[in-house]
Amino acid sequence: MAVAAKSVTSTRPVDIRVRFEPGLGMALYASVAPGEVGSVTVARNLGRGRVMLRYRGFTLMTQGAPDWRDGESFSVVVKEVGPPLLLASTNRTAKDDQRVTTVDSAVVPGGGESAEAGR
Repeated sequence: MAVAAKSVTSTRPVDIRVRFEPGLGMALYASVAPGEVGSVTVARNLGRGRVMLRYRGFTLMTQGAPDWRDGESFSVVVKEVGPPLLLASTNRTAKDDQRVTTVDSAVVPGGGESAEAGR
């Protein structure tokens, strides 16, 4: 799925909590370190707070997401390796921590780097 990335500045800081499930996303957990900064891209907004995100070659299915548009991208920092893995948007201040939107997500089966290489 080709998505043109556009930068977005979210009006509210976001924490993306990635649930750990054995067999799904173990490579993602193994490839990150606390404090690491990366980019998240909205692959597809499915409506009703469900959004598919791309992060480090993995597809994440989110629940409770803000109104992101397809192709938008934003920077995140690995706040905690967990489990769960916690990614935090980088556009925040100490005062923002009181009003963070938390988005639950999980790695989509077959949505990892090896699935992308086969396309």
